[in-house]
Amino acid sequence: MEASNKQKSGGLALLKKIGLGLLDFIEVIMPVLALTTTFVSFIVNVVTRYIFNKPVNACYELCLIGLLWCLLLSAPYAARKHNNVAFTLIYDKFSPAGQRVLRLIGNAFLIFCLAAMLYPCYDWVMFMHRKLSATLKIRFDVLYFPFVVFNVLTLGHLIYDFVKDFVEVVRGKKGGVEA
Repeated sequence: MEASNKQKSGGLALLKKIGLGLLDFIEVIMPVLALTTTFVSFIVNVVTRYIFNKPVNACYELCLIGLLWCLLLSAPYAARKHNNVAFTLIYDKFSPAGQRVLRLIGNAFLIFCLAAMLYPCYDWVMFMHRKLSATLKIRFDVLYFPFVVFNVLTLGHLIYDFVKDFVEVVRGKKGGVEA
């Protein structure tokens, strides 16, 4: 019996490690690659435009695409790590239990909004497969799909935080946000 419990916990630990690795790949590695693409294409664009007097339009397009992907794929990481900008002037005046209730209300509102826009965003992105970017001829559904990824990952992180806070409210725990 104990051996099967160890196998289950070992399997769950492996799944958790794989899941966190996948999240880190999407939320950290891909934005770094996108930002690197943006930076390199920007430098190439500056050199070709001002030194050789022959601008490369593809560089400008790569800058825009890289910046879009970097922003949309890295934002869920900030939500996961609670590193996003927050104006807590009023929030800080509440007790830890009151802060938890405010987080529950705020997260519930954001979950509702993101869940309500999930399908329309996906539908719009899939509709955009008909259009191509001007220079590189990349389909717009590929260019804008990170918005769907942003929506799903942020929704997942908010649901996780909501459930964690809700369970602690039900248990009657007191305390603030964990980092």
